[in-house]
Amino acid sequence: MRIFSLLALALGLALAQRAYVGNAGDSTVVVLDLEGPKVVDRWPGFQQPWSVAYAGGKVYVAEYVGRPDAPAPAGRVAELTPDGKALRVLLGAHYPMGVAADGERVYVASSAVDWSGQVRGEPALLVYGKEGSEPLARFPFPASRYGYPQTLLPAPEGLFVATTWGVVLLLDQEMHPKAAFALPETLNPIRGLALDAKGNLYLSGSKDGDGRVVRLAKGAWGPSPEVQALDRFAQVLAKGLPDPWGLAVVGEALYLVTSTDASGQGPGGLYRLPLGEEARPERLLDLPSRYTLGLAVGE
Repeated sequence: MRIFSLLALALGLALAQRAYVGNAGDSTVVVLDLEGPKVVDRWPGFQQPWSVAYAGGKVYVAEYVGRPDAPAPAGRVAELTPDGKALRVLLGAHYPMGVAADGERVYVASSAVDWSGQVRGEPALLVYGKEGSEPLARFPFPASRYGYPQTLLPAPEGLFVATTWGVVLLLDQEMHPKAAFALPETLNPIRGLALDAKGNLYLSGSKDGDGRVVRLAKGAWGPSPEVQALDRFAQVLAKGLPDPWGLAVVGEALYLVTSTDASGQGPGGLYRLPLGEEARPERLLDLPSRYTLGLAVGE
């Protein structure tokens, strides 16, 4: 009987769905059990964790830093095991606002913008391999045309990049724009990006202070580097959220984190939004502090 209990416990631990939240408010990464849901760990020692990614059994944390007086390059990206053990540090990014990974490559948005909005250097997208601290490639980003790179999302057809101007780009392997679009009447700024198994794109952000989650059906964006307004294709799934940021699709549900509570003064939260029709988001858990921004879900 005891052997059976231990086996069940081991299976339960193995099957538990973990999520990782970048908590810029208290410089930690919060580890969640989505099946609880509950906080199971907090990793200290970061500087403004802004974005979090998970791929290939590794966690990536982009430390934005943000201070105007920070020495260049300001910020870094840490690679860790799922239990928080440091593996390596990715160097060379300047005010990194976004990190994404696909198991073979790690992508970093080197925004070159401090928290006052001042541009301090040249924005770029950096690509890293499985080993080493320096990027394999550095691609200048056309910020004067699209805005500064922020949120990244790998996809079968390329790399999605949401910018500080509320523009979303789809880039090819050479980081050339295949498509560019915005939702000026529906969502601006855009904070989070996620894809479901059918290729539909989900976006989080706000419009005139109203926090929202929006869906664009696969293929709504056309192959043009000129910015297209796609409001007519946008389906608003949720309104009235308190400053939503990170997104992740898990099965038939969308998980997201907000940077604060409804008052604008309290802690951020974890929400779950079923992807069926007329679903409403449910606040599952209060997070430890304000300014919870990044979200990544483990395997």
